[in-house]
Amino acid sequence: MSDELGKEKGTAKTLDERFANRPHTYWRLQEIADQMDQAISNGATADEAEAMAMGQLQKLGGEMLADWAEAKQQDALKRARTKHPESIKHIKKK
Repeated sequence: MSDELGKEKGTAKTLDERFANRPHTYWRLQEIADQMDQAISNGATADEAEAMAMGQLQKLGGEMLADWAEAKQQDALKRARTKHPESIKHIKKK
């Protein structure tokens, strides 16, 4: 099934390849999987493990959006400085 999804989108990249530029995200996904495995081995029910994983994935989604927004802001700032080199950086007026 996952192969079919990859073919539909025209990408055959592995998760390792996809997250090569996002090491923090990749690490967090691994951490979530480890936490879920640990919870189950400690006797958590499937519902409890799912609730924990969902909470962690929502937190990860927020972190990813924050990273995206910061990258976009830095890109916009770089483009503005290139387009208007005479613009002042954050300098206090005298």
